[in-house]
Amino acid sequence: MQESSDHNDRLGTFIAILIAITTLIGALGAWRSSVADDGAGDADFAGLRAAVAVEETRALNYVNAYENYSAYTSYLRSSRMGDLIADDQTTASEEQAVELERQRAENSDISISNQRLFPNKFLNRDGSYNVKRQLGEMWADESRKRDLNPEPQFVEADNLRTKANNLLGTVAILAVALVFFTLVESFGPRMQYVMTALGSLGMIVGTALMLFVEYRM
Repeated sequence: MQESSDHNDRLGTFIAILIAITTLIGALGAWRSSVADDGAGDADFAGLRAAVAVEETRALNYVNAYENYSAYTSYLRSSRMGDLIADDQTTASEEQAVELERQRAENSDISISNQRLFPNKFLNRDGSYNVKRQLGEMWADESRKRDLNPEPQFVEADNLRTKANNLLGTVAILAVALVFFTLVESFGPRMQYVMTALGSLGMIVGTALMLFVEYRM
């Protein structure tokens, strides 16, 4: 009788230690899951912020570039109109030449005024305006100032969310192990060993999976 009581005391102490260890590991897993979930939220926010920056930058770049292109087309039209008027002056009468000169000077002023409204560095050798190149340079300049690539953040958020869910899965396994440990005293000697073994197996598997998820994901 004394031997049975000592056995139960030793088993009870052992089970208490296993329960404490399993509870501690489960709490650690729940904490790491919470950290991963918070990280996923931060990554999602960063991705959304980058996505908004992308659309804002694209819209502003198109507006600015095509404002410049509009100034270029106005410059080109006025410049060519002035050239045509100058050609007509050679065959016009004196009275017509005076009026044509006025028109030529007016177009020249408009041409010069518009020439100041677009960057000449985007002019091609044939005199055309390279809007595509301007948009590319504007995008590159802005990308040096802020993040314009949201995809990595969204991928990171998905990975962290998967990690958080997997960690919660390992916590569930540890919770099952705790159930086995708490039921030990409800059974006879033979089943006590079975329940202890099942609980220990759950604790080992849950801990191993938790370590795998934590350091491999």
